[in-house]
Amino acid sequence: MSMGRVSGGAIPVVTARVARAACPKGTPAMWVRDKLQELFVDSDFADWFGGDGRRGVSPARLAMVSVLQYAENLPDRQAARAVACRIDWKYALGMDLDEPGFDHSVLSEFRDRLAEGDRADLLLQVMVDRLAAAGLVKRRGRMRTDSTHVLAAVRKLSRVELVAETLRTALEALARVDEVWLSRVITPEWGQRYGRPIRYEHQPKGQTGVSDYLLQVGGDGMALLQAVYHSSAPAWVQAVAEVEILRQVWVQQYWHDAGQLRWRETKISRARRSRNDSPRRAKGPEVADDEPARVPWSSSEIVTPHDTDARFSHKAGKIAWIGYKDHQTETCDDDAVNVIVHVLTTPAPEQDVEAVSPIHAALATGSLTPAEHLLDSGYVTPYIIHQAATEHGITIVGPVRLDPRAADRPRFAKEDFHINWEDQTVTCPQGVTSPPWKPTVTDRKAGISVLFRRGDCRACDVRLQCTGNIDDKGRHLLLLPRPQQEIQTRVRAEQQTPEWQRRYDLRAGAESTVSETTRAHGLRHCRYRGLAKTHVQHVLIAAGTNICRLAAHDPTHPHHRPPSHLKRLCKTLTTTI
Repeated sequence: MSMGRVSGGAIPVVTARVARAACPKGTPAMWVRDKLQELFVDSDFADWFGGDGRRGVSPARLAMVSVLQYAENLPDRQAARAVACRIDWKYALGMDLDEPGFDHSVLSEFRDRLAEGDRADLLLQVMVDRLAAAGLVKRRGRMRTDSTHVLAAVRKLSRVELVAETLRTALEALARVDEVWLSRVITPEWGQRYGRPIRYEHQPKGQTGVSDYLLQVGGDGMALLQAVYHSSAPAWVQAVAEVEILRQVWVQQYWHDAGQLRWRETKISRARRSRNDSPRRAKGPEVADDEPARVPWSSSEIVTPHDTDARFSHKAGKIAWIGYKDHQTETCDDDAVNVIVHVLTTPAPEQDVEAVSPIHAALATGSLTPAEHLLDSGYVTPYIIHQAATEHGITIVGPVRLDPRAADRPRFAKEDFHINWEDQTVTCPQGVTSPPWKPTVTDRKAGISVLFRRGDCRACDVRLQCTGNIDDKGRHLLLLPRPQQEIQTRVRAEQQTPEWQRRYDLRAGAESTVSETTRAHGLRHCRYRGLAKTHVQHVLIAAGTNICRLAAHDPTHPHHRPPSHLKRLCKTLTTTI
């Protein structure tokens, strides 16, 4: 398919007249056309399509429709119907009133192209560049970032359901490709076990029944895998994606013990087994009816065969979910609309601190590097602060984790010690100097280990306040490399001051952005499966949110919400003081 070309034209006169008559106050879609002319043009997508073939719908038009679709949180059918029926959308797209639009499946095909490589990020970058050219986005300003959890578009499966459903999907995929080959591998009883979607209510009950069922499913899966990887099997069998998923799930959920297939127990199951040594509990796999749906061993564990990118994660004492994380970066300069300029989608278990470097690299590529970046404690470490300042010239404003020794009870923290970087020694609050320190490695990063002499600490009057114990050991300190350690000491002192806290108050606005995108634009729930398509959804939500925000805050737009009487009064008082 080649690229259709309809962008670059003026709004038909009849369309403009009817739209103004039908919507005298305008809409966000009409605001985009009035302020930015055409937000996207076909040349922005020139490398997405071939030079020959049947001409398709204009990619610029599809991009604009996709953004408007997520601005109003519409499904594909309603978005395609809006293109054909709504006057304000025809105005924004520059269409004649009698143009019928296109089939809703075209939007899905466009998102497939958008999910390739970094095209989704480039789409948002084009929008931000046009907004910056119009004076609506300030470069080298102030930005803030926050993350939120996103639920995958799949049903949560227990581990029992996971293995059975994975085997069922593999069998269905092989049956679609070659029924003759599969008929030589399976038996008629497999149709009873895997002929329909696996659900909890269809499984055997009781510990013994579940144990036997798991071993039966595991044996069937091993028989299928042995047939697939046998030398006589056709080459295409191993290329089926569902077969590779089956292999990975069996590695993660089963193991071999002296040639016998065993079920991998979770940590909770092993703890229960150690508390109960009865012979009945010791037989077979440990699967309690009240066992949690997911206790993963690593971030690589597949939790559902229907979305292999979705992962399990939890926030301590808060929530547990299967899906992804969305990191939104927006501008937050004074007297300006907050525009989302970057979106990063990551697997759910990935820590927030790992997202900072990719965000800064992407902002630098788009010439949007902020002068100041406000982050919460989950993103901030001394290493991140130092890296952002040296590589990109970004000042990170965010709290550094306090010394846990001082947080538990009043004790001497690391900041109470004097560090002599030249002599490589540390002096404690009582005036005792340590021997020269030694380099070490903590959390795969270089550090410094400082150990005071046991005799010096044993004779100290405030030993309990310093070490927190009465054993025969000396005080041990772990220092960071000098640049990071000086940053940690400085920020820990600054974040206790009222001035720093007032400066950091601006970061709280990121919570409202999370609320807006989840409640008004459907960010919390994935529409699609897979990390790439989920990221496309997040980018389009960000672009749609920007349109709604800019239209609502434009003083020349009829839908602009004027400030309240109290806010105008307070602003007058501020200028007169």
